[in-house]
Parts: sequence; structure tokens; C-alpha cells
Amino acid sequence: MNFLSDTPVEEYLIENRKVFVKREDQACFPPGPPFAKVRGLFPVLERLKKEGIKNVGYMDTSISMAGWGVSFFCRELGLHPVIFAPAYKDGYRNNQEFQIKKWKEFGAEIIYIEKPNRMMINYYKARKTLASRQNSYMLPLGLPFKETIDSVSDQVILHTPREVLGGSVVVCVGSGTMTAGILRGCYMKSIKGDVYGILVSRKDPNGMRKKIFSVGGFSDNPAIFWGYLPVNFSVIDYGYEYTFKEECQCPFPCNPYYDRKAWKWLLDNINRLKDPILFWNIGA
Repeated sequence: MNFLSDTPVEEYLIENRKVFVKREDQACFPPGPPFAKVRGLFPVLERLKKEGIKNVGYMDTSISMAGWGVSFFCRELGLHPVIFAPAYKDGYRNNQEFQIKKWKEFGAEIIYIEKPNRMMINYYKARKTLASRQNSYMLPLGLPFKETIDSVSDQVILHTPREVLGGSVVVCVGSGTMTAGILRGCYMKSIKGDVYGILVSRKDPNGMRKKIFSVGGFSDNPAIFWGYLPVNFSVIDYGYEYTFKEECQCPFPCNPYYDRKAWKWLLDNINRLKDPILFWNIGA
């Protein structure tokens, strides 16, 4: 069965400007999550199964849809998903109640991390717990897989019309994996223009830019490694905290913790963006 989909580009009129939207929130067929990062997750889980892994762990946040994807694909592949979640004194936070319902729907075992701390500390606690089980594997935070970069790059090259590229591309940036795929695709397709990555949480834009170049196969100076990066690439901190929920109006399904932050930046800056404008919608 095919779980993943090539996605359409839709057109909207925003303040008398055409804005094209790459609907990558449709990358996975229901009941899988409307979340494009599963493009790389599924082949990774297939490989882990072939290697003899039986228990697959993931440390989720109170917002991410990654645990939904892990649970869904593990069920389809006959793997046992173990989702770790922060347990807060005041109960569920943000999107947790909905997430936990989804994990249970697909048969996940849920282990709560008491007195949750920073994400990396939570992750190390979870990994130590999972390591006591044989044939187990702990997935990395943010699912930063090369397979995802390759798949997103293919969406740019094969399934995004050239006429909507070459002006301005706007995308939200969490781990940077999706943005790396967009840059790779623009390079392979010789697309010029501007790519704006809008941070979903407070981070150093310079450091994130270097990280994206690194995971995308570029060097810190892309001219050295690739010879030529046709787009101008900017990472922008627009002041958002990770758990802030952006509720600006949007005419298509758009995640308020991720994509909608980039959509708000687009709305606020639409007059300075070059045509054509393409918004890359990662999740819904």
C-alpha cells in the first residue's frame, strides 16, 4: 500500500497578489498525519524492520505531529511504537490531549517523562529507558533524516511547476530538514530567487542557516561545496516562542504552531516579496 502522496500547488489571492501554496500537509494519506516529515520516516522505519528492530521509540513534544506518524507507520509495519511524552503538573498542555488520542489509536505504548526538562535532557532519559529493551531503536529528535531531504527535493524537482518558482519561497523552520530539501531541489532545478526560512522558535538564525547547509549537503560556504547556490537564502527569527500559537487568518489548513508563523510573516511582508510567491505548507 502507498502511504505517501505527491502534493498539489494551489493558488490564492492575498492582498491582490497571487500566492501559490505547496500543500505538503497532504503528503501522507489519512489516517496518517497531515505532516510532510513522514516522507523520510516511512523508509527509515522500513529499513529498521529489515535490520531486526522491534521497538521504536520517540520523544515527542506537546505540539509535534511526529509521534502520530511514528505510531501510524509502526502499526502498518508490525513494529512496536514507544512514545515518550512530558508529564506536566498542571495536566495536558497545548496539543497533547489530541496527540495522545492518536498514539493510542495506532497502538502505541506511552511512557511519561516526569519533571520534564529541556528537550535534549528528556530525550536522553527516554533513550536510556528504551535501551533496556532488546531490538530497540530511539529515533532522533525532529526526525532529521536524509530520506526526508531527498523526498522534499524530489517534490521541488518533479512536482512543483517551474512557473511558481524563481521569485520568493517562504517556509517555516523547525529542525531545518524540510528547508534543506527545498534548497537541494532549487539547486538541482537551477532555480533562482529568494528562500525565506521563518523560525518557529527562538534560535540563532546564523547557526540555523549553517545547520541547514550542513544537513542539506552544502558547506557553510555553499560556493565551495556545490560551486553555485542560485537562491538567496535567509533565516529569520520573527520573535516566536515554540509553544506560541499563531491564530492569524489563513485560507487553507495551516498548523498554528509551525506553518502559520511563516504565513504571518508572509502577510506582514508581502509587499517586499518578489513574484511568484510560493508558500511551502509542511503540516496542517
